[in-house]
Amino acid sequence: MTAYVIDGAASRVAVKARSNIHDTETRWTGVSGRIEADAADLAGAVAAEVVIDMTRHDAGDFLRNRKLRKDLEVERYPAARYRLTGLRDVVERGGGRFAATAVGVIAWHGREVAVVAAGEGMVGADQIAATARFDLDVRELGVEPPRFLMFKVEDTVAVVVSLVARRG
Repeated sequence: MTAYVIDGAASRVAVKARSNIHDTETRWTGVSGRIEADAADLAGAVAAEVVIDMTRHDAGDFLRNRKLRKDLEVERYPAARYRLTGLRDVVERGGGRFAATAVGVIAWHGREVAVVAAGEGMVGADQIAATARFDLDVRELGVEPPRFLMFKVEDTVAVVVSLVARRG
């Protein structure tokens, strides 16, 4: 297996919170961690540990950022962790490109939630780039969906994770 280090400058997590008035997208850029993969056997040999610095978010403006910081208790829970336990339904697309279903666990707020995400990526000798999408009910992590003024954000958010990792 080859070890890769996540490039924090090139990786991000985007979360879209929906409401009946408008959607809000927040981006987290403090992403770090490691990936281990065997390019010849992604279904059998891949593991990852991803850490998201929850204090490094941008919801678009100062007021939303301040509200989100308080509602998510990021001072108390500054890091979320994702552990990839495996890939299934791996489809090779040639040139190191693939599509797969990622299976793993998110740990945050003292809770763990199983996550299944649809993704695609590219694995090479010196770099891995991957994007995965999933929906997450934030109540499973002990988070009450935020309210902005008079409207409430839905319980389930859409999450897109984009990772770039370099051999290291």
